[in-house]
Amino acid sequence: MKRPKNKDISVPDLLAAVFFWMLTAAWIVMIFYLSSENGTDSYERSSSALKYLEIFFGENILTDTLLRKIIHVLEYAVLTVFTFAAARYTNRISFVRSYAESPVKLVKSDNEMYIALTLWMSLLTAVVDEYHQLFVEGRDGSIRDVLIDSIGIIIVLIIIRIIFTIYLRYLGRNEVRYE
Repeated sequence: MKRPKNKDISVPDLLAAVFFWMLTAAWIVMIFYLSSENGTDSYERSSSALKYLEIFFGENILTDTLLRKIIHVLEYAVLTVFTFAAARYTNRISFVRSYAESPVKLVKSDNEMYIALTLWMSLLTAVVDEYHQLFVEGRDGSIRDVLIDSIGIIIVLIIIRIIFTIYLRYLGRNEVRYE
C-alpha cells in the first residue's frame, strides 16, 4: 500500500520515533558503560543492590550470581521494548512502506518485520557487549551471558506478539499478511 507522496508526516509519530530511538541509543550506551566497569566495581555494585534487596525482602533472597543474571534478562527486556517501539514508529512515519512494496518478503507482516529487526538489534548488542567485556579488566565475555540476555529478548517479543494478536481480535481484524 503506497502512501501519497504529498501526505504530511504525523508529528506525534515522528516525535515518538525520535524519542524511542533516543531511548534505545541511551540504553545501549548505559549497557556498555556498565560493562566497562572493572570486575571489582561491578561486583561492588551488584553486592550493594543485593544488600538493599535483603533489607526489603529478607536474608538470602538471591545470590549475587542470580541477581546478575536477572539483571541481564531485565536490561535486555527493556532494550527490546525500546527497539520494537522505535521500529514501529519509524515505519509509521515513512512516506512509502518500502517493505510492503518489496518483491521479496522474508517475513509476512509488518509486525513480524518489527520483531525480526528488534531481535537482530538486541542480539547484536548482546554479542558486541560480551565481546567488549573480554577487554575489561576483571570481566569476561561469555556465550552463556548472551543466551541469558536472549531470554529477556525472547520473552518480551513473545509478549508483544500475543498482545498484538489479542488487540487485533478485539478490533475484529486480521493481521495484514504479505503474499
